Amino acid sequence: MKNKLTFKLIVVIIVSVVLLAGIMAPIYFYLQPKMYIDQETKRVAAFSDKLKAVEPFDSDTLGQFFTDSGVSYRVYVFDEAFNPLYSSFELGNNQKFLKKLFSDKTDRFQEDSKPYFATVDDEPAVRLYTRCEVNGKTYYIQMKDSLSGVSDVFAFSNKILGFVVIFYLIFCSVTLYLAISRSVKLVKEVTDVAKQISEKNLSVRYQGKIRNDEIGELAKSVNKMADTIQENINELENYNFVLREDNSYIKEFEQTRRLMLRNITHDLKTPLAVISSQVEMIATCKEQEKKEYYYQSAMEEIGKMNKMISSVLQLTTEERELIRKDAQLTDVSALLGKLCDSRRAYVESRDLELRTDIRSGLQLSVVRDHVEHVFKNYLSNAVQNADRHTVVKVTLDGIGKAVRLTVENQGRKIPDELGEKIWTEAFTTSPSGTENTGLGLFIVKEISLIEHTKCGFENTEKGVRFWFVFTDYTMESA
Repeated sequence: MKNKLTFKLIVVIIVSVVLLAGIMAPIYFYLQPKMYIDQETKRVAAFSDKLKAVEPFDSDTLGQFFTDSGVSYRVYVFDEAFNPLYSSFELGNNQKFLKKLFSDKTDRFQEDSKPYFATVDDEPAVRLYTRCEVNGKTYYIQMKDSLSGVSDVFAFSNKILGFVVIFYLIFCSVTLYLAISRSVKLVKEVTDVAKQISEKNLSVRYQGKIRNDEIGELAKSVNKMADTIQENINELENYNFVLREDNSYIKEFEQTRRLMLRNITHDLKTPLAVISSQVEMIATCKEQEKKEYYYQSAMEEIGKMNKMISSVLQLTTEERELIRKDAQLTDVSALLGKLCDSRRAYVESRDLELRTDIRSGLQLSVVRDHVEHVFKNYLSNAVQNADRHTVVKVTLDGIGKAVRLTVENQGRKIPDELGEKIWTEAFTTSPSGTENTGLGLFIVKEISLIEHTKCGFENTEKGVRFWFVFTDYTMESA
């Protein structure tokens, strides 16, 4: 499943909400009617206290009090003989029935009685049996607050509440999914970038908006990790290039040295033997003409030896040069365009813009590795020394039968006194000596010597422009 994290978070939240609703709903369903009954019980008790305080305590005054109160209670007030004094509804022929019903239950009518809830004949109600003393007379009061309609209301409201809870769960699920999906999407994008980096695709960077939270910090860390890996690999490639070329040269030079020693040993034996014999003849010969002949013959052999030794010295002076090889016809424009695309994310991760002006169709017989090394070292140097939020420009143009590569940045310029030092091995522009090793520009200079071409730099109005000229091997060999 692709969105495992999203799915898990949604499930956890929904389960939490369901559990919360499952716990709270029974509590609510139990407490809701109980709280309402307690409230109605208190109202009945309060109404009873007010009823007992009515003066004069007669049917007309009680009727007016009941009307003014606006309550819907069923109220009976009896005198000492349980004759009805007041009723909140018409008694009709029920007076004798009520007298007989309540006269046998005088013990239930207590002055300090409290209202209570009970269901009698399927009718839930708050009931009260009490009495009061007025002017030496005892009056009995029976009150009933029917809650049968309220129960139906509770049942309906609980049903509505169930639908509300279901809607709430669906709404929360959708809202949480949309909210979480955005964060999970960002995590997935950063994960994809890290995965591509682990698969050795170091040109990729997280290009989305960096947020000011943990995910944003993760994205910045991944980009910084990729930059660090890219820079370390560039340095390793530079060292590998030097080692590879030096190793190739050492092998070739060793072979040349051995062959040269064999040839020198063989070629020197003959002239030395001739010179030795000529010197012996000069020492023993008495005729001046023959001495002169032997002398000239010895000098000729000495001249041959001198030429041979000069050749050996010439080989020694060329010890630092490497043999140019692996040249092939290359579309330099396409190669440089591909290199720029692969490094664009690296440049933009440093808050820089990469602009290119590459003339199409430029083809030369060159060593591809040399082109790549020059470009990568120039670009790395330009990025490291550029001011933030500026432009790094790469240009490729033809000049006669060659092509000229330039990489220009906007930043600090190179002082004149450092013009030659920057091409030396292990040069650094950092006071601490840790900003950059200088090996990149040293490699470029070595390649220019191998290519028998030119490279250099020039300070511009806003920064520095480095350039390199690539010549055609085929033209040189012709």
